[in-house]
Amino acid sequence: MSIQGDAGIRCMVEALADEQETARLRGEHLKGSGLAGDMTVEALPTVYRGTTFRSALEASWAATLDSLGITWEYEPETVTLPSGAKYLPDFRLPDIGVWLEVKGPGVPRVEKAIEFGQVLACDCPSIRGITRCSCRWPGGELVLIGHPPVPFSPWADESYDHWPSRSRLRLARRHGGHLKWTSTRKRRAWLARCPDCQHATWFDLGCCRACRGPLVGAHGVHSGAEGFEFIRISGAAVPGDHDTTSTEEAADA
Repeated sequence: MSIQGDAGIRCMVEALADEQETARLRGEHLKGSGLAGDMTVEALPTVYRGTTFRSALEASWAATLDSLGITWEYEPETVTLPSGAKYLPDFRLPDIGVWLEVKGPGVPRVEKAIEFGQVLACDCPSIRGITRCSCRWPGGELVLIGHPPVPFSPWADESYDHWPSRSRLRLARRHGGHLKWTSTRKRRAWLARCPDCQHATWFDLGCCRACRGPLVGAHGVHSGAEGFEFIRISGAAVPGDHDTTSTEEAADA
């Protein structure tokens, strides 16, 4: 058997193990919370690459970071903020000096992440509005809030105008959507792939956070825009999961 074949089988076995563990954890979670059969609760434990995440959204962000080639560490350490509050960030991205806090639509509080971002921002002086930063990470370490993705809509893209309605509906269902984030700083953060080191990186100053090289010629993508697809990890279904298959999906099958 080829090396590629062995790797494929290993990935399938690992994915199956993740799904089985996800099903077990979700069953225990729902049973213990008295919500068995109610899958409208978003924060369900999900296993991805052997790591247990607190929600499918966190697992999906981990898979998305993998698709970008960005190294991540999940809940690496608890920090004490100047306010005295304890804070456990969701992700550290050590290769680009970024922290990522994942927030679903029902969890709007981001005060701790904002305070953490203020702590990590550098205080290098600016001359005529241009920051002359000599820190390890341009502008200091960056703290981002990761949101659920922006749905992909082929009806808003004229290049799909000739597609039949059913085909566009199928494409919209299968597409993971576009990454959405906000920065805890006052300036907007962009996502790009550095033309020099080929690292995918968020940035809010005009240089790569991985190699500090200029991002001249790099196509920066702003939050919610097309360019990088969000990877959805739903986890395994558990007993009592609602059937969400639509009539049109059944007709397509």
